[in-house]
Amino acid sequence: MPVLSPITGAVQFQISDLDNEVILRCENRVSDLARADIWLRDALLEIAGNPDFRNEFDQLERLGPQFVLTAKTQEYDESNIVPVGDVNIGTLDIMIWQDPGTNIVRRKLEHSHYQKADNFQPTFSLPTEWYRFGSSIGFTPIPDRNYQIQARILRMHPINDNQLNQTAILLPRDWNEILIWAAVERGFMELLEYEKATKVHMLLHGDPSHPNRLGLIEGRKKRREQEAWRTEEALRPVVRRMTWGF
Repeated sequence: MPVLSPITGAVQFQISDLDNEVILRCENRVSDLARADIWLRDALLEIAGNPDFRNEFDQLERLGPQFVLTAKTQEYDESNIVPVGDVNIGTLDIMIWQDPGTNIVRRKLEHSHYQKADNFQPTFSLPTEWYRFGSSIGFTPIPDRNYQIQARILRMHPINDNQLNQTAILLPRDWNEILIWAAVERGFMELLEYEKATKVHMLLHGDPSHPNRLGLIEGRKKRREQEAWRTEEALRPVVRRMTWGF
């Protein structure tokens, strides 16, 4: 059953809380209850890892550990900036403190590319850019001092592989309906019921023949949009008449 999150105090669901609803909507195939956990896991990983929703799931955003760069060393293993036990599916930002020793003034590093870094003769200074190469994170210019950095990352949704149905769902509660239907779509595909799977897909993503009918996913209003709508609301101009009666 749902429990209260010790971090946010909000109701937190587990995969087991959605199992029965998935089976019911998948023509009540009780014999496939164990498979429902797999369908929900795959749906959860797909939705949480979809780059289109990167700005949606702030529940998966984390601060990495503070890490001190070594002077005159350009590249570092990514594990130094990712929290232990997490998988980084997208580095959102890397911050650097400009004042080693006191570490009060910080700013954002610009995202660059290793090919750009390779084009220039190495120089030693305060880094202004970071880049990725494989599992390494590099900085240009090469740091001339032991600067402190910290990353903001988007982590992969954690899965309890030992007890799959006990996996805590970190997404907001109003995504449960979408997760259930996404799992049902997978169920119908596994059962070779492709026509039914197609109908569920249109329910989730919209019908291409009716572009004005948004699917369940697109029709949701994201939390950041809800927080910012007042600053983005256009003002309606009011034009007063210059003549009487017209």
